[in-house]
Amino acid sequence: MKKNLKINMGLGVDIVELDRIDINKRSFVEHVLTLKELEIFDSFTNDKRKIEYLGGRFAGKEAYLKARHSGIGDLSFHEIEILNKENGEPFLNDQNALISISHELHYVVAVVMIENT
Repeated sequence: MKKNLKINMGLGVDIVELDRIDINKRSFVEHVLTLKELEIFDSFTNDKRKIEYLGGRFAGKEAYLKARHSGIGDLSFHEIEILNKENGEPFLNDQNALISISHELHYVVAVVMIENT
């Protein structure tokens, strides 16, 4: 066993009521999304999909901050990016973090697990 091996783990979860997401409030959209995420958001032609996407990114970033054991404001939402692999699986721009996002009618939930070794 290695001496001084330090493992920090974190788990974060967040839920968002989709009825509260206003895709027409551009300042909020631009506050939450990175430039790449914003490009994807703007490519959607369906408002329902835009709401789910924005809600999912918001919940994911909140869950990530909770998993880091840091408060809101520790990182800007623009420092946290959630994109998708070709198969649709979301991933964070933190190689030590795993994320899952799920949508259900009126809600979206995100769970983030971080392991730093």
